[in-house]
Amino acid sequence: MRLAAGLFLVPVGLALAACADDPAPSPPEVATVDQAATVCAAGATVAGIDVSYYQGTIDWTAVAGDGIDFAFIRVSDGLTYFDSKFDANWAGARAAGVMRGVYQFFRPGQDPIAQADLLLEHMGTLGPDDLPPVIDVEATDGLAAADVAAGVAAWVAHIEAAIGRPPIIYSGKYFWNDNVRTDALAGYPLWVAQYGPTCPDLPTVWSDWALWQTGSTGRVAGISGNVDTDLFNGDLAALQAFAGVSVACGDAVCSAGETPDSCPADCPPCGVVDGLGGVIDDGDACFTGGGNPDYLRTETDAGYGGSLVWTHATADTAEANYAHWTLHLAEAGHYRIEVYTAAAYAQSRQARYTVRHAGAQDEQVLDQGAVDGWQSLGDFDLAAGGDQWIHLGDDTGEALADNVQLVFDAVRLTRLDPPPPDDGGGDDDPDAAADLGSGCAAAGG
Repeated sequence: MRLAAGLFLVPVGLALAACADDPAPSPPEVATVDQAATVCAAGATVAGIDVSYYQGTIDWTAVAGDGIDFAFIRVSDGLTYFDSKFDANWAGARAAGVMRGVYQFFRPGQDPIAQADLLLEHMGTLGPDDLPPVIDVEATDGLAAADVAAGVAAWVAHIEAAIGRPPIIYSGKYFWNDNVRTDALAGYPLWVAQYGPTCPDLPTVWSDWALWQTGSTGRVAGISGNVDTDLFNGDLAALQAFAGVSVACGDAVCSAGETPDSCPADCPPCGVVDGLGGVIDDGDACFTGGGNPDYLRTETDAGYGGSLVWTHATADTAEANYAHWTLHLAEAGHYRIEVYTAAAYAQSRQARYTVRHAGAQDEQVLDQGAVDGWQSLGDFDLAAGGDQWIHLGDDTGEALADNVQLVFDAVRLTRLDPPPPDDGGGDDDPDAAADLGSGCAAAGG
């Protein structure tokens, strides 16, 4: 998300950097911004970010630990480009206790209702601590201001009717004044974009702002490279009130700030690996196949448990499809982690697995075609609880034109050190963990 700065010539474009891999957008409008009518925050503010697939794979726990309390996550650029990182970011922010909201880059030249429905479909039902969705208004698609305004109004009305609360409008002063011009939407919360000044300059029809995008070159733990930075106009209690939050462990609602570790009663983990180990298969609750589902193929004639998922490897700089196995352990210990690679489909010779374990993160490159069955990623110290996972993206470096198949199947954890004495002792059978899939409390496979 990108829009303008102050006191110098700047490109207006909330999604230009965040959407770097999309087809080239129309040339940015250039505006001269003065600060004649600025509106400062009423008091305390809360720090947040907005992200898209441009930020790559995000460590949301690290983001939360760096003082980020909220994040807006791109779902799409109009109807044409679904953000391949949306599902992972949407789930990851919630799991880390970061308040979250959805934004959509609005295309006035496309059906506004269809765009709104795409957002609603992927967002799902809002939780009590989720922020209202956002329409990102910074493109005209060559339309007149009246037509742009009509499209925005249709999107806003459709979203408000669906969720029962007003959505947020993102834009900049000069873009709105020059290219939308309506005052009919001034009652909706404004997210203003302006980089540089100490207080933002607002579109003429608004007298206050709810959110302010302050820059595009922020650095936040858990994110490689730059990220857009934002402020909420109020303190954390005000942000929670804005989202409708009522947080109390034990209220049967998994709210921002609650995780499977801090409040398992409200936020149960997808499954728990017991003290001996276990298997997470591709059909289990702790497995996520992400990205465009059209490029994830499920096969039922091979793989652990009789099924697997595969996609084509690519040499792209960012992943499009991926697999993510969430690990939540009953006991800390030293575990061997293996992955199942069925020779009938596994072809990638440089599958790059990332393993997060006990606060550390390691990368292991594997020739999936080397073994028909279990292959070891290595031995790792794992902590009790969550914030641990295995991730495999399709960006292996193998050209898409070569049609190299990358397999997403089961992972197996085997305890190597003795469990505590009151656990009844260990089991030296290396295949024992393969029978413990139910220990991960996950269905199917």
